[in-house]
Amino acid sequence: MHIIIVGSGRTGKHIIEAALNDRQNVYVIEKDKEAANWVATNFDCVVIHGDATRCEILKEAKAEQADAIIVTTHDDAVNALVILLAKDMGIKRLVSSVNNDDLLPVFEQLGIDTVESPHRLNGRYLYRAVQGPNVKEFLDLGDGFELLEIIVEHQSSIANKLIKDLNKEKILPADTLINLIKRNNQIIIPEGDTRIFVNDIVVVLSRKNQISSISKVFGAAILAK
Repeated sequence: MHIIIVGSGRTGKHIIEAALNDRQNVYVIEKDKEAANWVATNFDCVVIHGDATRCEILKEAKAEQADAIIVTTHDDAVNALVILLAKDMGIKRLVSSVNNDDLLPVFEQLGIDTVESPHRLNGRYLYRAVQGPNVKEFLDLGDGFELLEIIVEHQSSIANKLIKDLNKEKILPADTLINLIKRNNQIIIPEGDTRIFVNDIVVVLSRKNQISSISKVFGAAILAK
């Protein structure tokens, strides 16, 4: 996956590290020269010292070929402009941080997959949003496993199916287990005859390298690594 990361502050560094650990093709755009030099020295990725609000800088990061962009600067006006430019250049997966909670609805209207205020912001969470925007929460359990909280969307291949049919038809990736279902403020412990519905929030145990596959099963169009 070709990912452009704008900004290399604390959040940006976590995203860069997570993406590189997954062997993604990472381009970092950083306006501050000293910060750009630090990233170039400490990470094995392409670093561009420049202003991401300029089209030529985005083109230098091969925006036309990018699968996703994650914007993490401390200036909401910059974040919004970069997202709009990226959208106009055809980048499908748009993820941004928002510093002012009052602006969250504005960013959501821009058609961004995920926006987060710094009060809830986690670099790894934003990176997970690139892999699967319907993954709302995750917990790293170590040894290559994560516990995910995922929404069942309308286009999901598991909607209206029984748990036992998911296993029989091998719809879920190997080493994946549905632990519980949240539905209308109720907690359901799933059994074989439990049916999954659209808008259910499902807690899933899975391997880290299966996040994109699971997100696709639950309904989100995802991007291949």
